[in-house]
Amino acid sequence: MRLFGTASVLIALVILTGQPISVRAQPCLQLAGLEDAIGREVGEKLEHIFAGHEPCLSVQYMPASRSEAMLLSGQIDGDFPRLPEFAPYVGGKAVMVPVPLISGDGMLVTSDPTITSIDDLGAVTLGLRRGTKWSLEASGAHINRIFLPSYEIVVDMFLRGRLDAFLIESDNLKQYEAQLVFATRTLVRHGRAYLWLAKKNEKYLPEITRVLNQSDFQALDIYDR
Repeated sequence: MRLFGTASVLIALVILTGQPISVRAQPCLQLAGLEDAIGREVGEKLEHIFAGHEPCLSVQYMPASRSEAMLLSGQIDGDFPRLPEFAPYVGGKAVMVPVPLISGDGMLVTSDPTITSIDDLGAVTLGLRRGTKWSLEASGAHINRIFLPSYEIVVDMFLRGRLDAFLIESDNLKQYEAQLVFATRTLVRHGRAYLWLAKKNEKYLPEITRVLNQSDFQALDIYDR
């Protein structure tokens, strides 16, 4: 009886107001963002900007390797922040929204001041955060690489002498400045990162692009993927 009573109230409201009751046509797109301060800042901006639009966006945070797997398997609707070079990894399973979310620098940090490029590394141990493909590409053919789940662990191993060098984004590097005053820093890449949508959501590409372009969204001056 409660169900029919609720339905009667809704019908009465439509009759009295002469207007249909507004119901969101579909749920928000489910995006994945990096589970760090940068990812959360961008994610919160996206959720705020698209709160009054269709599609709206909802963000969950996770490691980059996991979000890539979920995007490719169709478990999420989009993934950020990713470089344009993400394309070969997703093939035709995702499309890039052509409005940058992040811009900045990729840095090589070393304990040896004579090392100022990837080519100078020789046989030293290089630390990379797992799932950040820009660092995988930037490290080139260097063989002695260790993949770690977070920059906190990367920096800790570097400070304890278990890593000779590592790659990190400029903004993430800032939080470790006090610990790394002795280290040599070298710019190895500059670029921009974007939101990538699963291919099934390509129909939303024009609207998401339009909203981002017309909003007050400013790309964060950092570099990550």
